[in-house]
Amino acid sequence: MAMAATDQKQGSARVQGELWGARAQEWADYQEPLHRPLFQHAIKHTGIGPGSTVLDVGCGPGGLCLLAAAAGAHVTGIDAAAPSVEIARRRVPSGRFDVGDLQFLPYDDRSFDVVTGFNSFQYAADPVAALAEARRVAKPGAPVYVLVWGREEQTELVALLRALRPLLPPAPPGAPGPFALSYPGALDGLLERAGLTPKEDEYIEVPFEFPDRSSWLRAAGASGPAVLAERTSGPEAVAAALTEAIAPYRTASGSYRIATEWRYVIARRLP
Repeated sequence: MAMAATDQKQGSARVQGELWGARAQEWADYQEPLHRPLFQHAIKHTGIGPGSTVLDVGCGPGGLCLLAAAAGAHVTGIDAAAPSVEIARRRVPSGRFDVGDLQFLPYDDRSFDVVTGFNSFQYAADPVAALAEARRVAKPGAPVYVLVWGREEQTELVALLRALRPLLPPAPPGAPGPFALSYPGALDGLLERAGLTPKEDEYIEVPFEFPDRSSWLRAAGASGPAVLAERTSGPEAVAAALTEAIAPYRTASGSYRIATEWRYVIARRLP
C-alpha cells in the first residue's frame, strides 16, 4: 500500500503523524477496540504485571497502555500523531506519553522491562534503526514484542488494502508492501540486524467484527491510508470502494466479520 515518502535520516513522524492523527478519535472509538485481544495477548506473553516498566512504540490512543496500567505496570507510550497522544494522556493519566519518532526515542538506555510495537515498526523510515532504538531502551533480557500483519492469503482484511490501492498515489520505487514482514525470515532478519534475538514467532487469528456498514466505514476510514486515499481521490470514491470491499463479509444478522491473521515475534535484548 502506498504511503507518502519518508526520509530515513529524518524519520517518518512528520508524514505518518499527520495522516494517522487526522481521525484519532474515530480510531480510538471504532478501530482500537478491535485490537484489544492483541493487547491482551502481548500482556500475557511478555509477563506485564505489577511494577513492570512498559514502553509501547506507536502507542496510538493508548489501548495497550490502558490495559497494562490496569495490570499494575508503569506505562510509557510514544506516537507520531499528537491527537492520538492527547487521547492516551486523558485515558491513562498515570502514564507518560510523548509525541515523537520511533527512530529517535527520548528515553535512557536500559529503561524498560518490556517494549511493544503493534503494526508500527514497518512505518519507520528505517525499521532496523527503529528496532535498534527499541533494543537500546530495553533492559538486558527484556522482551521486545513486535506485531505485524499475518500472511496475505490468511488475512481477509486484505480487502481493505486492495480497495484503497487504486485510490492512493503511486508507491515510491522500492517501497515495501504491507505484507513485507508477514512471512518467516523477514521480520526476524530485521530484528537480528538491530541486535535483538528472536525467541518466539507465531501466527494468531483475531477476527474483526462490525455491527453494521457505518461502523466499518468509520473504522476503516480512520486509518492513515484511508485518509491519504481521500485526499488523493476524494471521500466519495473511498466510501464506495470500502462499501464494495466489505460486502462479501456480511453475516445473516446483518453484521460483518472479517477473519484477520497477525504475526508476532518476541525478541530479547541479550546482555
